[in-house]
Amino acid sequence: MTCRTLVAAVLGAATAAVLALPAVASASPYDTQTPLTVTREKGHVLACTGTGSGVDVVVDLYDNDVFGTHAAVSVRTPDDEYVRGGETGAGLFDKGRIRREFVLDSETSGTAQTVVVSGAYVRSGAPRRVHEVYDEPFGQVVTKGWNYPLRAGVTVRTMGQQVKLTCGESFAYRLTTWRPDSTAE
Repeated sequence: MTCRTLVAAVLGAATAAVLALPAVASASPYDTQTPLTVTREKGHVLACTGTGSGVDVVVDLYDNDVFGTHAAVSVRTPDDEYVRGGETGAGLFDKGRIRREFVLDSETSGTAQTVVVSGAYVRSGAPRRVHEVYDEPFGQVVTKGWNYPLRAGVTVRTMGQQVKLTCGESFAYRLTTWRPDSTAE
């Protein structure tokens, strides 16, 4: 499994719900006779990469107070790649601080490495309005709310190296999502 595959699998549809993508339809959450489930979600998304002393690092962190906390971390050396992805305990983002230790498994050698991700983040820039309409198996989903851009300084310590990361897609969010109730008859 490559790092890109791992990241896609971990963040998947959950991250798609918080990225401000263009609407694919123009329906309102109130245009349907189908019973709706309404969720109010808040959380963070942070995607960072870095290289140092022959070590390439990719870190994607996501938390959502309704749907859980996910992390995808990859460390690549000339000889091996170590990965970890999936759900993780809450607390990735804590009042402007990030500090979490992960154990990554090797793709080829069967060994493991410990990675410590640490840093800080602050809101940076004007909030961006989110309005998405997309289809899921039980019908059309509408998401509205706000993304709040973040500026983050994050490092990773692993294999005796400290690697400074550059964070691209980074934001906090508050959203309301209307989904067709899959339990309704």
